[in-house]
Amino acid sequence: MRARRGHLLAEALCALALGGVLAAAAAGTLAQARRSLGAQEARMRGVRGVAEALEVSAALVRAADSVAPLGDTALALSVRVAEGVSCARSGDTLVLPPVRPGEPTLVRLALAPESGDRLRAWVEDSITGYAAWVEAEVLDASARPGEAACGPAGGFADAADVTRPRWHLWVPGLDPRVGTGAAIRLAREGRLAPYLSGGEWMLGWRRCARGVCGIVQPLAGPLRRPRDGGFGVRRASDDVIRLWGAPPLGASQHRSVPRLDAAP
Repeated sequence: MRARRGHLLAEALCALALGGVLAAAAAGTLAQARRSLGAQEARMRGVRGVAEALEVSAALVRAADSVAPLGDTALALSVRVAEGVSCARSGDTLVLPPVRPGEPTLVRLALAPESGDRLRAWVEDSITGYAAWVEAEVLDASARPGEAACGPAGGFADAADVTRPRWHLWVPGLDPRVGTGAAIRLAREGRLAPYLSGGEWMLGWRRCARGVCGIVQPLAGPLRRPRDGGFGVRRASDDVIRLWGAPPLGASQHRSVPRLDAAP
């Protein structure tokens, strides 16, 4: 009986040892699977981040009035935020027609006007033959209730627009020939470039006005380090901007963006 008990104890110890070996192997396999899954998720996140970075960059380049590569890793952009016509002018203040959300209107706003935006207005003089876009900086922008100058009598609004706000742009130095009915464009200057955040390189946008750029706004990422080709730009020709990006792990992606819609 004692011998049988000894055999049972030995068998139990062997089973425990074998179980320990199997558990260690299973734990190692699980850890390896987790590392592999984590690496795969990081790779996929990087691929998605680069795709988003290039899509956002391409959209901004297409919508910009002007594009200037800064070295090979950044872009200076003047992005159009509004276009339409003016409905009144009083001194240095230009008034825009009322905006009807979801309806056709004489002015289209992608973003609310701000101080620091650049106003471009079309001036055409039939007597002298002068025709060109003139430019000035917006120093103040505010939305106010409807006024008679931009009301139904002027043809820039109807009775339903009485209570709708009109944007008033204070633009000192604007060419005096810009008046009622002038075609206008508003553009916002900024820079698109990689920046380091939490140990990762991301693509960000910085609003710039009067030569000073503000706080970076994150757009997409993560990207490979700039010196390793994480994000790059170059002017392929007068009408094409070449963009490329690479995730921390994985192959690079490319975009060629035509500039056919650039402002004259």
